[in-house]
Amino acid sequence: MKVRGCWGGTGECGSTTDGVARYLDRLVASGINQVFMGIKEGDGRLCWPSSVHPDAVKPEYEAFDLPMVLCEEGAKRGIAVHGWLIDYYEGEHSPAYTKHPEWAALDPNGRPSAECTLRGRRYDAVWMCPARPNGYTDEWLVPIYRELAERYPLASIHHDYIRYPGDLAPDTYCFCDYCLDAIPKFAGYINEAYPSEPFHHELYDRPFLESHWEQSPRVLPVQWERLPRHMKADFLLNGSFFGMGRQDLDYFFYLYRIHHINEFARKSAEAVRAVNPTTKLSGAIFKNPVHSGRFIGQDWRNFIPWMDIAVPMDYRDHFPGSFENYLALLKETIERQKIWAGPMDLWIGIAANFLFKEEHESGVAIRKDKVAETLHAIDSTGVDGAVIFCSDQLSHFGLWDVVREAWS
Repeated sequence: MKVRGCWGGTGECGSTTDGVARYLDRLVASGINQVFMGIKEGDGRLCWPSSVHPDAVKPEYEAFDLPMVLCEEGAKRGIAVHGWLIDYYEGEHSPAYTKHPEWAALDPNGRPSAECTLRGRRYDAVWMCPARPNGYTDEWLVPIYRELAERYPLASIHHDYIRYPGDLAPDTYCFCDYCLDAIPKFAGYINEAYPSEPFHHELYDRPFLESHWEQSPRVLPVQWERLPRHMKADFLLNGSFFGMGRQDLDYFFYLYRIHHINEFARKSAEAVRAVNPTTKLSGAIFKNPVHSGRFIGQDWRNFIPWMDIAVPMDYRDHFPGSFENYLALLKETIERQKIWAGPMDLWIGIAANFLFKEEHESGVAIRKDKVAETLHAIDSTGVDGAVIFCSDQLSHFGLWDVVREAWS
């Protein structure tokens, strides 16, 4: 397998050159030749001495230039270094959200995700709105991508969480003030030259009401401006293009979200390529773009012009059934992903910890051979490589030798 990668966290390499060298030596010894290092973390902190957002820099990286040291030490060892970024997910105490609470994605009740409940606990983290112009996308994320491309010889800058939230109900975000106004305009629910004119069809002479769509009547109800946020949100998700028609407005809601995720993929790629054409764009994406387009706005088939390396997260917990079911479904899914990825390089992402579902449930010793079986199943599909989540899991489960043997 040509590409033998893993994701890694800054806690494993620390903030010294010696720590980085030891970490990379361990990767080399296990046959790994690509590392995706998390440098924009889940709390929103940046792990390099950023000049565009200096107040977001993690203290231990204010003086230590981690990406540069990784690139320099990686080059000595034949390891390609990718900068892994958490895109639309921020800590509720992060500088981005603290300085700009208006950039947050809001639910139908006007609440950011931090105030919502998941599995009986307060969620704490904040998802940011991808759609707002001159907001989080334009003023925070795109400058980060540009700065990294300008400063570091990274193999790629790696998208993660390039999407809307899914674990807090896929149809809940975003209904911020901007989106409440923008969705009807995006979908053509009003004619701004005659905003109060319904423009009903003259004839209705076709067998289906929906056959009369082409004249673009006013879709918003007459009392729209007086409705509270939650009623507007309910209409935009559950309403009908025609009164008495099918409840079909969710189609336009999903298109709106897909559009703005695609726009970020475009803007970030253009920013990177303008300053460093040799730096590629990569992304951790969900296994099926048709499904993830509907549920989280991530139809990554549309990323083809803006992404060079697709790393679908084909984790076992994203598949049903037994380990044997997983291997069969994994190979079937990869064949589909080859088509969806088109000209993008396709490297398959797996998660070590999720392979041991039965062992976790029963308390028995883990079957380390599951790692090798999974890697061999991927190799049998003919793709260029695999990326393992993640290096600390390899340490936790004692899998370094298993990976080395599988990739020898």
